[in-house]
Amino acid sequence: MKAMGHDFKAPKQTDVKQWKKVEILYQHGFTYHSCGCDGPGYRPAQLHEVNEFLEKNKQFKTEGEKLLNRLTGRM
Repeated sequence: MKAMGHDFKAPKQTDVKQWKKVEILYQHGFTYHSCGCDGPGYRPAQLHEVNEFLEKNKQFKTEGEKLLNRLTGRM
């Protein structure tokens, strides 16, 4: 169980693709937290939109994170 934020609406338990989308977004630091005024911002509606979303919203990485990613073979 993870703290996804007040604006998170859980998919149906059987909707495997939507749960996979949520998992990928969470792994990349995207949750559904907001101040309550405008929501958390755009989040992809479908699994096939996730890669483009992540590419457009690459998060800043510290030098340590970049080194760790190189050492572990992650991008």
